[in-house]
Amino acid sequence: MISKYLVLASLFLLAACGLFSKDEDDDSYTETTTSGSGSGTSGSGSGTSGSGSGSSSASDNKTTFTVTVSAGKYFLDSVQGQTLTLRRGYTYSFDAQDSSTNSHPLYLGTSSTGGGYSDEYTSGVTNSRTTSGILTIVIPQAAPNSLYYNCGLHSNMGAEISIVD
Repeated sequence: MISKYLVLASLFLLAACGLFSKDEDDDSYTETTTSGSGSGTSGSGSGTSGSGSGSSSASDNKTTFTVTVSAGKYFLDSVQGQTLTLRRGYTYSFDAQDSSTNSHPLYLGTSSTGGGYSDEYTSGVTNSRTTSGILTIVIPQAAPNSLYYNCGLHSNMGAEISIVD
């Protein structure tokens, strides 16, 4: 008897969260699904790219990522080594105004190495190599499928940026 109440309580909670809905005609429950949803959040202002299991969602247009440095690694919105998914034609900003970035010039590159600028990607980018400002990119239609946010002075500080249509 108790297990029946637990099942009903569980279904009630799932319905309240929008994960299941009840069919009033036959008293059955069906799973509610949403396509393309990730586990992250995105939005204008500070945001992160979602990366749910088996799916990814691109960050919204005009998203700003807050950049900090700790223990020799870049953190975006307080997440170390965060992989981003960005959309061609959208504008994104990387706010590196925190004092922790002062000796870590932020740039976007075509390889993950960092520690130099031989792979620097500049199409659509303003304020590359910033140590105390905001790097902005309008992702060109011709952008490669992968870019990387890197430090120009130190290797292996950043992570991948996946570019999608």
